[in-house]
Amino acid sequence: MKQSLFLFFAILIHSCIYAQDVDYVISDPGKVEKKEFEKPTKEDSNMVANPDYTSYFLNATAYTLKKKKIRLSGTDIFFVKGSYGLTDNTMVSVNLSVMGTATASLKQQINLSENLKLGVSGTGGLILYFPGDSLNNRNDTAVYLVGGQAMVTLGDKQDNITAGTGFYYVKSPFDINGNGKDDQVFLNSVYIGFQKQLKKRLYFMAEGMYFINYQVFTGAIGIKLVMADRMALNFGLMPFGWKDPGNNRTDVLPVAIPLISFRLLLGKN
Repeated sequence: MKQSLFLFFAILIHSCIYAQDVDYVISDPGKVEKKEFEKPTKEDSNMVANPDYTSYFLNATAYTLKKKKIRLSGTDIFFVKGSYGLTDNTMVSVNLSVMGTATASLKQQINLSENLKLGVSGTGGLILYFPGDSLNNRNDTAVYLVGGQAMVTLGDKQDNITAGTGFYYVKSPFDINGNGKDDQVFLNSVYIGFQKQLKKRLYFMAEGMYFINYQVFTGAIGIKLVMADRMALNFGLMPFGWKDPGNNRTDVLPVAIPLISFRLLLGKN
């Protein structure tokens, strides 16, 4: 069970950096080009330069970066991500971490209406890697992941809600479930998240996530602060729990995991 929980932590942290590939896009990018970094006026007191309108802590929304925009982001110091907008609706990303993470992802946004977006994404690569030790006769440890997400987002750049699902295949060199045979697993998750603008530079965010076939649940709650025209800081807490099928008891970690992340948008205005 300990190995399973460790793996879930790795996948969730991967989700944190995987989710940071989003930016608000509407069907008329010309209008956004004129307004995206424009400072708010008395006539438009709600508009504020915000490089990260619609991303949550753990999961992605349906939105993508605009064409030729570059996004740099990091979570809890140890994880970094780079994203690039191929078109106004298609984006590629690369994730790296001190845990050996090296994954790539592709995301597509589908515009159903101005305030209703559908998104699909795929990712694959190495989520954990620890080198071996020849002196102790220990082999390299490499855990691979392939998967995808589908989600729908309703709302504007200040207030929105997203529901989605994810499917993942994980291949590991060790017994994941501790039963002597599971070195590969299939995971299915569902999630819902939302954000609400409280002030011009302050947002409240919350989300919940559940791995259906392993009865593991988590979520995040916190705030987003817009620090400058192109930078935002997120501060939150992530509870984590699971249902033990052996005794039919639900266990929860006594302390929530702190989440601190930044998002920086690069590219011409």
